[in-house]
Amino acid sequence: MNLGAGSILRSALHLPAVVRLEAGGLVANLRRSWHVLWTLTMIECRRKYAGSILGTLWYPLYSMLLLGSYCFVYLVVLRVRYRELGTYEFVLFVFSGLIPYLGFSEAVSTGLGSVKANLALVRNAVFPIEFVPVKHVLAAMVGLLSSLSLLMVMILPTSSRGWHLLYLPVPLVSLLVFSLGVIWFLSAVAVVVPDVAQVVNIALLLLMFVSPIGFSVDLVPPQARALVYLNPMTYLIEAFRYALIGVRVTPMWIDAVFLLAAVGLAAISGAFFRRMSPMFSDYE
Repeated sequence: MNLGAGSILRSALHLPAVVRLEAGGLVANLRRSWHVLWTLTMIECRRKYAGSILGTLWYPLYSMLLLGSYCFVYLVVLRVRYRELGTYEFVLFVFSGLIPYLGFSEAVSTGLGSVKANLALVRNAVFPIEFVPVKHVLAAMVGLLSSLSLLMVMILPTSSRGWHLLYLPVPLVSLLVFSLGVIWFLSAVAVVVPDVAQVVNIALLLLMFVSPIGFSVDLVPPQARALVYLNPMTYLIEAFRYALIGVRVTPMWIDAVFLLAAVGLAAISGAFFRRMSPMFSDYE
C-alpha cells in the first residue's frame, strides 16, 4: 500500500517535467514541419468538398444553410426570445453562440479517428503523427472563419457592431487551443479503444443542449445553472458573443482563466499523445 502510494507520488512529481519535455518536443516538431502541416490542412479543406460542382464555395453555403436551419428551430419551432432583442438581433445572438459550438464539434468529430486511419505515419520521420489530428482542427477552423465572415457581414449594418470586434482573436485562440487539447487526448484513446467514438458523438449532441446557444446563462433556473457552468463551451460562447455583438453575462477575466486552462490542457494532452504514440503500431 505504502509502496503504491509512493509510486503514485513520484509519478505526480515527475509529471510537470514530462509535460515540459513533451511540449518542447511538440514545439520543435512544429517549427520543423509547419509548412507540411499547412499544406496538408489546405488539402484537407479542398478534399472535404472534392468532386462537387461548387467545390470550396460550399463553405459559406454550408454555413448559411446550417445557421438558417438552427435559426428556424429557435425562432419558429421553439419561439425562443431573449430580453428586448428583436427578431434580427436574436438571430445574431443565436449565430454568435452556434458558430463556436459547430467549429468545436467539427474539429472533434473529424479528428477523432484520424490517428487510427493514419497509423502508417508512426514510422514516418518527415511528418510527426501528433500533427495528424491537428490538420483536422485547423481545417475545422477554416470552416468556422467562413461562418464568422458571414456573421460579421450581417452585424455591420446593425447597432451591434463596435470596437468589441477587435476582441475576436481572444476567443479564436482559446477555441483553437482547447480543441487541440481535447483532440490530442481523444484521438490517442480512440486508437486503443475505438468505442470512444460512439461515446463522443453522443456527448457532442448532449453538449449542444446544455450550451447557451439560444439562451443566456442568466435565464437558466438556479438549480440547473451549475450544469451550464460546468460546460466549457459556455465560456467560449460567452467570449465569442461578446466579441461579435457585445453581449455577455460572465465577467471578462474568466476568458484569461479559460485560455490558461486550455494551454495547460493542450500541454498535458500533447504529452499524453506523444507518450502513447509508440504503442500505436500495435494496433495497426
